[in-house]
Amino acid sequence: MPTAAKRNTAILLILCAFHVFAQTQAPDDQEKESESAQLIAVIADPQLAMSVPDYPVTAGDVYDLTFAAGQNSVHVTLPVDTSYRIRVANLGIIRCEGLTYNQLKSRVESLISQNYPMGGPQFMLSKPAVFLVSITGEVVQSTEEKAWALTRLSSFIAPNVTKYSSERNITIVHADGKKNVYDLYKARRDGDFSQNPYLRPGDKIIIGRQDRIVSIQGSVERPGTYELLANENLQELIYGYASGITKTADLSRIRLIRIDDGKERLQKVHYLSEDDVSANIPLVDKDSIFIPDWSDLQPFVELKGVIKNPVTFESELNMNQDANSAMYRTKINFYVSENYASLIRRIENYFTVFSDLKAIFVERNNEEILLDAERILLDMDFESPYQVERNDVIVVPYRPFS
Repeated sequence: MPTAAKRNTAILLILCAFHVFAQTQAPDDQEKESESAQLIAVIADPQLAMSVPDYPVTAGDVYDLTFAAGQNSVHVTLPVDTSYRIRVANLGIIRCEGLTYNQLKSRVESLISQNYPMGGPQFMLSKPAVFLVSITGEVVQSTEEKAWALTRLSSFIAPNVTKYSSERNITIVHADGKKNVYDLYKARRDGDFSQNPYLRPGDKIIIGRQDRIVSIQGSVERPGTYELLANENLQELIYGYASGITKTADLSRIRLIRIDDGKERLQKVHYLSEDDVSANIPLVDKDSIFIPDWSDLQPFVELKGVIKNPVTFESELNMNQDANSAMYRTKINFYVSENYASLIRRIENYFTVFSDLKAIFVERNNEEILLDAERILLDMDFESPYQVERNDVIVVPYRPFS
């Protein structure tokens, strides 16, 4: 075969292969474009925009205007470009930067009515603008993503933050060069939506890194993990972030778990008191506070024998099982000067059909005290002659079925 013919054949084969590749790729590309278009359509909802009183006119918006000019019906499409100047037919130009949809609607309709008193203008937003916003800083990756005029900062950054991202130090550099710092915690906790603004074209978001993350658990109203601001310490954590202590909190035995600064970087426990709270001692990153409950110090007795599983609170014994397979033990808090009749009635739900209520007894100082729990539960006026004491052990024997 001549050289030219070979060359032509090779070129033809390459073109055919490219054509086949393009055909196989086209449906995927079209599908991606279709998905992208659907996503934009879902995000940028014109009906939602027109229902929000403060929807801001945005470069890229497309508005539809219909009015009657004498005997003729006029329909005009009004796109908004970056100059924010729209020409309303041949009637005039309106500067719409900084206006809301309702304000622009009022101006357009007023202009039409001045020229056509019977014009009956109808002005609607048909396509809200979609624009790009960049996000950098402490993020999974620096990127640009699509947003529209009702996209709030929190929802935009959510997919791209890391566990080290600060929600309290987020800077937005606006298109005019102005910078604002936002605190999403205040928006979430206090409902201060000025801290969770709508995004605008040209915004550049910079996510800061967390400074101090501390946690608080135990007897507080709102336990959790919080990011502290500068000069915020133990008092602010307890009475601000955690909304204060419960009525049964014990401030004399606060535990502070802190990573030791030594070479091994081990966690170490420090015990704090109410004086430390008053002094508002400083907290450092990764500190963990636990405020115990005074009920933790309540005296207790041991309950053991044929009772329900203290974890699942279910009876796990049947007539075909050995009683030893359903023996459990647990601790029961009691009140000072409490009578055993009161305690037995409080723990009634621990007993099962296999608990021998008549034979329940207390082990105390090498003696056994019969309680007759069946009578206690049947006769609400009955008072036991015995008071509950520390180190008592309540034994619940097995009741055999004949």
